[in-house]
Amino acid sequence: MRTLGLVPARGGSTRVPRKNLAVLGGRTLVRRALETALAAGCFEVVALSSDDDEILAEADGLAVVALRRPPELSTETARAREFALHAFRDLGDFDALAILQCTSPFTAPEDVRGAVELLEHTGAESVVTVAVADAAHHPLKMKRLEGDRLEPFLEDDRLTPSHELERLWVRNGSVYAFRRDVVLEKGLEADDVRGYEMPAERSFDIDTAEDLAFAQFLVERGDRA
Repeated sequence: MRTLGLVPARGGSTRVPRKNLAVLGGRTLVRRALETALAAGCFEVVALSSDDDEILAEADGLAVVALRRPPELSTETARAREFALHAFRDLGDFDALAILQCTSPFTAPEDVRGAVELLEHTGAESVVTVAVADAAHHPLKMKRLEGDRLEPFLEDDRLTPSHELERLWVRNGSVYAFRRDVVLEKGLEADDVRGYEMPAERSFDIDTAEDLAFAQFLVERGDRA
């Protein structure tokens, strides 16, 4: 299966300015994602998709295609399908696509490789990386506020001990893999989706300045590479 590894990294960022160029452990988030994609060893081509010269320069010295993304595909409201189609048009014919997020800095090469292999071996339309959901965020523990009145989110509002709750998973944002026809015909909306489980310690998403500061703390303390 000929698979394209795509690292999307636009220059704009709403919550954390220039987030994709933030340095973590001596490397920018973009560089970390590119090096992880290359180390996975499962891609025919690895490409960096961006509208930003400084970000595109992060591909220098690597076996990576720097793909300039048009401004209209780099806005806050641009959809992933749009830059995925742009990559397919510019880079040629592939059987599948895997999107690696810069904002998941602790993703390991084996996580990427495992997700791509699951896509190939199962014949599924899509594979996404997942992590076990924290018990504190389990639906049975969630409430809604109506004024100041606390109401259950679900009708079944039992006081179940955390260790007895059904095990659930959430997408962790690290890797999204799709077969070509899903990209071309379904807008990345697959019906047959499989989950590739990643450990909690590598399932980390940087969305805010606080997330970035905590990631830097973990690396400086030696808890993450």
